[in-house]
Amino acid sequence: MPIRSKLNSFIGFLAGGFLSIFGGNRGKATAEDFEQMEFKTSTQQLGVRFTEQIRGVFRFRWLKRF
Repeated sequence: MPIRSKLNSFIGFLAGGFLSIFGGNRGKATAEDFEQMEFKTSTQQLGVRFTEQIRGVFRFRWLKRF
């Protein structure tokens, strides 16, 4: 292993140690945080309109799920 790579590994190890000791505590995620991260799919927001042809293609898949 070249000396430069060993030095970089050692510096990374020290940085990780300092961050684990002095890094702040972010706190636990709440239900509200998860709600904000939720990706709600809406075809109208994406600018896609479902025609009857498209519905006909996917209808059998939707019916199997329910």
